[in-house]
Amino acid sequence: MRIDWAIVVAVSLAPAAFGQIGNIPGTGFTGAPYSAVETLVTGPDTRTVLLSRDSEGRTRQEYIAHREDGSEAHSVRVIDPAAGVSLSWVVTHDTSSQVATIEPLTQRQRHTGPVPDDPETLPGSRPCGSGCKMEVLPPQQINGFLCRGFRVKRVVRDPETKNSSIQTTENWSSPELGVILRHIEIDVLAGRSTSDVTNIVRGDPDPGLFQPPQGYRVEQASLPGQVGR
Repeated sequence: MRIDWAIVVAVSLAPAAFGQIGNIPGTGFTGAPYSAVETLVTGPDTRTVLLSRDSEGRTRQEYIAHREDGSEAHSVRVIDPAAGVSLSWVVTHDTSSQVATIEPLTQRQRHTGPVPDDPETLPGSRPCGSGCKMEVLPPQQINGFLCRGFRVKRVVRDPETKNSSIQTTENWSSPELGVILRHIEIDVLAGRSTSDVTNIVRGDPDPGLFQPPQGYRVEQASLPGQVGR
């Protein structure tokens, strides 16, 4: 059964809760449903994120953390732009911890796609000021989709040592999907980090993925200074 999140928000959430969460890329991009796997690599650490978006523009991220004992921890975040809410929960068999937290969205958080057709309006493609250089790259196929790419090089300064280094950021965006399929960031001081979206399957995912699992309680997020209930 689909929960009427608009009613839940109206009766349980205070306006001060707005703006407490971030975005999920591609939220609100309707008519282009898909599922995929995102692999995040930072130095020796690798994280996996399961991505989903339905035809209505609802998005879902399931983060998979690998514990030292070989087990996995799963946490889920869903953004429903039509209802104007975000949901998050941890996958657990502990019934006392089966809680889904609900928060309202700002207007900006309801839409984070599609990628603009005009390369001049791509993030990072406008003049980026002193110590920064932008380069629009020739389009290429990334994991089966035609992508537009850009590279930004900027001078960054270590706040502790005051030493300067060059940071390079490269993004490859699919206008068809409205998301970044490949992200590369290289920093002389911080090292290299990458994000790659693969195993892309077009079509609507299971609608149940966008609802809390059966048996989970839905509770409002605690506001700053409050103790969670």
